[in-house]
Amino acid sequence: MSDLPVMLKVEGRRAVVVGGGPTAARRVATLVECGARVVVIAPQINPTICQPQVEIVRREYRPDDLTGAFLVVVATDDPAVNDVIGRQAAAAGVLVNRADEPQEGDFTVMAQGRRGAVTVAVSTGRASAQAAAAIRDDLLAKLDESWVRLLSVTAEYRQRLRSADDARKRQSAMRRLTDASAMAALRSGGEAALRDHCQRILEEVGQA
Repeated sequence: MSDLPVMLKVEGRRAVVVGGGPTAARRVATLVECGARVVVIAPQINPTICQPQVEIVRREYRPDDLTGAFLVVVATDDPAVNDVIGRQAAAAGVLVNRADEPQEGDFTVMAQGRRGAVTVAVSTGRASAQAAAAIRDDLLAKLDESWVRLLSVTAEYRQRLRSADDARKRQSAMRRLTDASAMAALRSGGEAALRDHCQRILEEVGQA
């Protein structure tokens, strides 16, 4: 059975990383980028993990470390310890990511890259992390940067539309801000033409 691809909102949420090696460092970097409140627990911790926004706990893991956690990344080099943490996290209702045995966790972290508001994420069903990263890089290299510009320019107009009273008109206008006509305006006349296009849409719904 295939996994369900999702985007987890972790901003402001407690994310516990047990382990201090290179794998833990990669997970920490991703979580910090996404705005999580990261706590790293391990006797020995890779220096790259030690950042002002990361809480460092230099000791062995304890069950109460999961209190208040939204998720836990299990990244020690001891499979038996990883099994125990995984079971305790499941009992506590905490989402688990297992670095050593991904299939034993609740979620995996896909190979990902960002260009502005666009996120490209690739999974190979746990077959090969190296292949996933290579495919991600290939897709990012081929990404039309016009999409990044379109989403960047229209962000303020989408925000202004959120206060429109008529839900049907609001939803229709939201779609039109980033549809084929919006892209055509950007490609033919640049950002100024796109802004004119967006402004006309706002005027039609009374949000100018």
